[in-house]
Order: sequence, then C-alpha cells, then structure tokens
Amino acid sequence: MRIVIDMVAVSREVERGRAELAASSEGILGIAQRQRIWVAMDDPDDPEASYRHRTYLKVACVRHVQHYWDRTFPSNPGVEEMLALTQALIDRKADPKRAEKRAEDFFDDIMAHTDVTPDLEPAIGVADAASGTAMTACYRNPDYDIADGTEDDDELLPASLEPSYSCASAAAGGMNWQPAEELDIEARRAFWTWYLDEAIPWALTT
Repeated sequence: MRIVIDMVAVSREVERGRAELAASSEGILGIAQRQRIWVAMDDPDDPEASYRHRTYLKVACVRHVQHYWDRTFPSNPGVEEMLALTQALIDRKADPKRAEKRAEDFFDDIMAHTDVTPDLEPAIGVADAASGTAMTACYRNPDYDIADGTEDDDELLPASLEPSYSCASAAAGGMNWQPAEELDIEARRAFWTWYLDEAIPWALTT
C-alpha cells in the first residue's frame, strides 16, 4: 500500500520542535509539540502504518538510552524482553492482554524490589519507557498517546508517562520538574536533538 504522509507537515512540526528546544534553557521538548509531530506523522489512509511508525519511534528511544539499564542491571534482561515483546505485538505474534500484563508486571516488580536512589533513576526511567512501549503497542491505535489538553509531561505522573519523556529523563538523570542544577541539561537537550533529527526520520522509514 502506498504510504501517504504529509512530509511538509512533518518537517514544519519538527522545525517548530527545534525552535522550542533551542529556546528552552532547560533543554525541554514538551509533550504538546511532540503530539503535533505525531499527528503530522500519521498516514490517514493507513492506520496500521501509523501505529508501526509511532511504536518504532518509542522503540528507538528505548534503544538510545538502554545502556543506562544494561550498565546498572547487567544480569536483568527485562528491557530487552520488553522490546522483543513489542516487536511480537507489532507482528501480531503476541496476545495483547497477556502482553499488557507482562509489561505491567515487569515494571511493578522492579519498583517493588528496588530502593530507587538518584544513581538508579536513569535505569528506572529506561525500564518505565520499555514497559510503556510494550503496553501501548498492545493497542493498535496510532493516537494512543495523544491526550487532549496535556501541556506538560509531568501532568501524566505518576503512572502514565510517555516513553520518549521517560527516556529523556533517563538521559538527564531526572524529570522536568526537578531543579536544573540536579540534572544534566545538555544530555537532555542532546536526546531531544537526536529525537528530532534522527529518530523521527528512522521511524518513518521502518
């Protein structure tokens, strides 16, 4: 099937994202602008392709910061399992109800058995993103993450953070609401720059 995506609209929204990021002293690309990019990425004639592009964008984000998890929990394959589960869902080779339960259990188990200290927060952010990626992949709805009226990622705390934000927070060592002096602002900016320049184009061709 021929994919019909308005690449002019995608480019326009990505440029707006770059402008927002450049203007942010804290290196933040907000969820409202990300949502506008996601809408532009949609193929109105092929919801399945739109679902795949949106899901692969999340997968790319998790892969980009997965090293924080692997370094902190080298013997725990949970994040890799979540990514494999996501691929199985994309390929319709996993039962969505069982997959959602598995993804929920993975993150709940981590939180139940981990004393979350600041040095562990990046790895926990990766786990949250991996779990969220698998859970949202259970629903073949390309607009799953578009919540009307959401202007701030931290409005989605504590249980429904969007995966790319969790990954950016892993890179920064904390969330947007935390004081800038506690975070690596340039690492967060670098993540969002990569997201706009590399992850989105890759997802649209996957």
